[in-house]
Amino acid sequence: MLFYEELIKKIDGNIEAQGRERFFLEANKTLIWLGTGIPFFIIGLMELYISTLSETPSTKNMIFGIVLLFIGFRHIKMYFSYHIILDFNKNSLISKGINVSFSNIKSCTLKEQSLGKRNRLQTVLDIITKDKKQIIIPLMMTKKVKFLNLLKSKLGKSFVIKER
Repeated sequence: MLFYEELIKKIDGNIEAQGRERFFLEANKTLIWLGTGIPFFIIGLMELYISTLSETPSTKNMIFGIVLLFIGFRHIKMYFSYHIILDFNKNSLISKGINVSFSNIKSCTLKEQSLGKRNRLQTVLDIITKDKKQIIIPLMMTKKVKFLNLLKSKLGKSFVIKER
């Protein structure tokens, strides 16, 4: 995990952009999401199974099992849905439900921003398209430096690094 100042120093944009590059979730987030998702899912299944086997099924145990199943499924889904693809053949950035052409990007700003319920300060990429849509991508991925260097080399002057 790089601090923001160290990350900025490593971005130079001198990298050749070609083909497709895939970026996945970093190891500590993978450990958290799968490390909690799989056990919650298994415990929820066991709770539902045990409560249905008993002669008098308890509604509380069934609700508890359903809640654990839901939490486990959500964590597993989040792990498998986080990926970002830079497709230089089609000149586009592809992510979960997002497909933005590089020519449609008006500005791309690297900055630190508070996100989520806990308001933790995270490094994010703030993309504004020409049709005034804002896309915020939290950088929770492996190979952050390569991702940012590829974007900087492709976008040129529209890629801006916001200092603290």
